[in-house]
Amino acid sequence: MVSKALFGNIRSVMTQKAFDRLIELHYRHHYSYIALLEPFQSPSELETYRRKLGMPNAKVNCAAKIWIFWEEDWEEQDVVDSVQQVTIRFKRRGSNNYFKITAVYARCYALDRLKLWEQLKEIAENSTIPWLEEILTQS
Repeated sequence: MVSKALFGNIRSVMTQKAFDRLIELHYRHHYSYIALLEPFQSPSELETYRRKLGMPNAKVNCAAKIWIFWEEDWEEQDVVDSVQQVTIRFKRRGSNNYFKITAVYARCYALDRLKLWEQLKEIAENSTIPWLEEILTQS
């Protein structure tokens, strides 16, 4: 279902030409979905970066630690958003194909991560469609 996806901890889109490198990678590989962790920018900047990437859709999680961009032929159906993860259920336009993708930005402390695991378990238990999840930990 997902042609190509990129999950990356960018550690600020402003440093070391990180975003320029991302644009180059996207141009070369034509990602369907991009999840960026730690953009260190205000959520109000998301639209600017979406346009620079040339992706038609974008979303930021409630903690502003995860930015997500996706292609035009995916329709966002619903979202489970928390401080450490964002899960989006998509439908491919013109079909009845549904799938979920989760991007995770885990906290340092075990107790905080326990909350994350409980959320992911609940998502898994309530899911009957294909699900792609990528778990990245904070360094």
